[in-house]
Amino acid sequence: MTLPYGRDDDSAAYHYINAALRGRDAEAWRLLAADSHVEQTDRVLRAMLDRIAVARTHRTAERATARARAAAGEITQAEYQRDAAEDATKASKTAHFETLLREHHRQIAQAARRLRGDDVRDELTDLVLALGAAVDAHRSAVLAAGYEPTPADEALWARLGELDVPDTDEGRTSVEDLVRRHAERQDDLGRVLAGIILDVAGAATSVPRSALLTEWKKTVAPTLAPEQKTEFAAKGKGSLATERLRKTMGHLERKGLVKRSPDGQRLDLLDRAGLADVADGRE
Repeated sequence: MTLPYGRDDDSAAYHYINAALRGRDAEAWRLLAADSHVEQTDRVLRAMLDRIAVARTHRTAERATARARAAAGEITQAEYQRDAAEDATKASKTAHFETLLREHHRQIAQAARRLRGDDVRDELTDLVLALGAAVDAHRSAVLAAGYEPTPADEALWARLGELDVPDTDEGRTSVEDLVRRHAERQDDLGRVLAGIILDVAGAATSVPRSALLTEWKKTVAPTLAPEQKTEFAAKGKGSLATERLRKTMGHLERKGLVKRSPDGQRLDLLDRAGLADVADGRE
């Protein structure tokens, strides 16, 4: 048995997948996850999730407009409540369908990633980034101390700009630029987290990680693009916002500003003044 459409016919794939989601046909999903079609299936499922996200944003805007009209007396409260109830029913059905869609997409996305070699690529990129960051830190330390770099130092530093790696946004980018962008992102998130830590801690010397996570999600999660969240979830690593918090905590730890408790459930403040400097962008 084969799928009744070609690998370039996403329109037909959409209709087939939509029926498979509602019918829960195990054989259909076996075919959809086959190497010959899994990347197309992944692409179509992502598009379906994107449409749901766009529709949700549009619906939220419509409800805000309706509330304003009701408050201004342009429509009656009864009309507003009736429309709100209908919208809630539609939203509930959409949420159920989205849950089902995401369950299937996690499996499909993992199969597509394996086929493309994405996990291996990500591991290698992380390794290159770690090595590049170490070289950059070495360069900064030598220059900050006023030492005369050796020819070996200069040759090592030059490689940062000469080596390039695949980049999803720009095709290819130098390792040096990759390190710079990573450092800027870490600094930006570090400023956000430092402010949250100080606000949550008050006069206390430590804060529960759960309290930080709650405030972090309120601040950072809305800034993450839906496709970023979907891509990360497809890797089976949980929440992207939570992962960003973990890495940003490590960033502040390396600066000597905070320290995680042995069980990882609390964060001790080691340098309150230093956290304030980071939060205010002075460091």
